[in-house]
Amino acid sequence: MIRGFYTGASSLVSQQVNLNTIANNIANAGTTGFKPQQAAFSSLMYQSINGGGGEGNTIQAGHGVKIQKTGIDFNQGDLNRTDITTDCAILGEGFFAIEDREDGTITYTRDGCFKFSVDGSDAYLVNSAGNYVLDEDENWIEVQDIKTVVDSNGTITTEGGFDAEQIGIFIFTNKYGLELAGGNQFRTTEASGESEALEKPDIMTGYLENSRVQLAQEMVKMIEASKGFSFGSKIVQTADEMEKIINQLR
Repeated sequence: MIRGFYTGASSLVSQQVNLNTIANNIANAGTTGFKPQQAAFSSLMYQSINGGGGEGNTIQAGHGVKIQKTGIDFNQGDLNRTDITTDCAILGEGFFAIEDREDGTITYTRDGCFKFSVDGSDAYLVNSAGNYVLDEDENWIEVQDIKTVVDSNGTITTEGGFDAEQIGIFIFTNKYGLELAGGNQFRTTEASGESEALEKPDIMTGYLENSRVQLAQEMVKMIEASKGFSFGSKIVQTADEMEKIINQLR
């Protein structure tokens, strides 16, 4: 019955990862440019039992299930009009490049909610976390002629000589090889290959790309994963009861 414990436990572990992935998708249903993940399963090694050799008479027992990979849905999200000049959305392929202000590492994102940041006498285009947005040569984007405007409602906005064509858009040989870096960003890996600047990017200003998460689909997936977790726990419980009966017979 030890095999039953391990089989049930592998199901519990795999479905827990699946549930965590779905929960993260649902939590980011309103996150700009978010791309949902999806867990893919694979069977563990099968073993022939009872000498089950012979053509057409093979008896095999599985050893459970595991998470094979967690894929990412990079399809285009719907566009949301904001009329804010520094909000940018990519049409088609590509990612914005972001340089971390603290350690200088470069990550990539579809979130185009940008702002101006004044450093001394200079102003630069940054993301909502204050990290630098890069141009096609991976340099900071300097913004000229910054001025503060107050409208009739008392709302304060900052304007400047910002040109969306300055923003670099980068593509990869295999975007599905990108690694999650947290904060709705990705980092390059050996599988993804190095980034390459797109020659003619299509950027819309005054728009943001909505999250790709479909709540109805995620709720269905959550029900399925919950049922799978329940079945796995039943396997463990049944294996335990069978083991108890066998011990009582000795």
